[in-house]
Amino acid sequence: MLRWMVGVLLIASFSAVGAEEWKMSEFVIYLWGSPKVADLDAKAAALAEAGFIVVDWKGDELDVLQKHGLQGMVHKPTPKEAKSLAKHPALWGYHCGDEPYPEEQFPPIAKLFKELKKADPEHPPFVNMLSTTGQFLRTWMKVVQPDILSFDYYQWWWGSDRYFEKLEQFRQEAVAADVPLGSCLEVNADPYTGHKEGLPDNGLKLRQSVYTNLAYGVKMIEWFNSSQVFEPESVELTPAGRDVAALNAELRVLGPVLVGLKSLDVFNTPPLQLGMREAYKEHWVRLIGEETRAGLVQGMFEGEDGLDYMMVTNRDYRSSQSVVVRFQSKWMGIAPWHEKKKYSYAIDIFDKETGEWKTFSSSSFVGFTFVIGPGDGELFRIKTNVE
Repeated sequence: MLRWMVGVLLIASFSAVGAEEWKMSEFVIYLWGSPKVADLDAKAAALAEAGFIVVDWKGDELDVLQKHGLQGMVHKPTPKEAKSLAKHPALWGYHCGDEPYPEEQFPPIAKLFKELKKADPEHPPFVNMLSTTGQFLRTWMKVVQPDILSFDYYQWWWGSDRYFEKLEQFRQEAVAADVPLGSCLEVNADPYTGHKEGLPDNGLKLRQSVYTNLAYGVKMIEWFNSSQVFEPESVELTPAGRDVAALNAELRVLGPVLVGLKSLDVFNTPPLQLGMREAYKEHWVRLIGEETRAGLVQGMFEGEDGLDYMMVTNRDYRSSQSVVVRFQSKWMGIAPWHEKKKYSYAIDIFDKETGEWKTFSSSSFVGFTFVIGPGDGELFRIKTNVE
């Protein structure tokens, strides 16, 4: 054990020195696996048509992806291969493993990450983690120091009782390390048979998964996996694949905005599950949902422009619900002998079809109301005007 801990500390210290920093500049929509067809052009065209951005691909075939505007995730590269691929415009990064366990696997992964970054500092090495949190996750972050924190928790297969708890725990680790958060989602919500025709409510369940993840600050949506997206030995989409493609189209519009947002807080309205918390009393914006519904997620963000952003997501994938957004002063709790500030809020809503911001309210003191669809999410930009 002592020898292992010494190795951990040495690798962690080496990882922190001399490595050039990679920063995510584009929202990622990644598919695990690819259609089982021989025609590479047909395969790439189908992946692009379905809205994916990053796909699994061989390093010596990246030229095909470039023609279709895709980026490749190259699996299990050597440092020599990474160095040879580093300047290819269709390269996204390097897939180095999935769900490593136990912790003794972390130091060799950290060593590989260091070697790959030395060979190619411009593209990230990638490993997806188990949903295990606590000391296991903290050790991963300390030893490996990943450029992106990715995990899987398939709520429609494993149950939703700990889904939001996992989202919050991984969000906190990603925020603390100042790295983007990735989340792997199931393509087919059927937990029993995995039939490719999918459940009647598959699209709504996937929508709820995507938009709750976005409210928690996820910047890399990963779909598991290609065998559920495409028909066998074909580039034709399954019904579940069409659900994914529809959501990908929205993500491609939202992505350029979301990638520049910093997650500040996440609140939920009742009923509360493990890992959820309501907005505290003096928070300047609070949500009220319908009492008979499954509740709302309120993701608060800060933009690169210094403005406030809010993603509101309907946890109820079965029904729409009315939402009341209540504003109050950002300066509540200030001692009464200080002069009160005069303020108002200007609200814009993001149009997921056009990619444009539309004025929702040019001047509001108390808030606004709107209706949100089943499992859907809406992104707001809020400007504080102080007189």
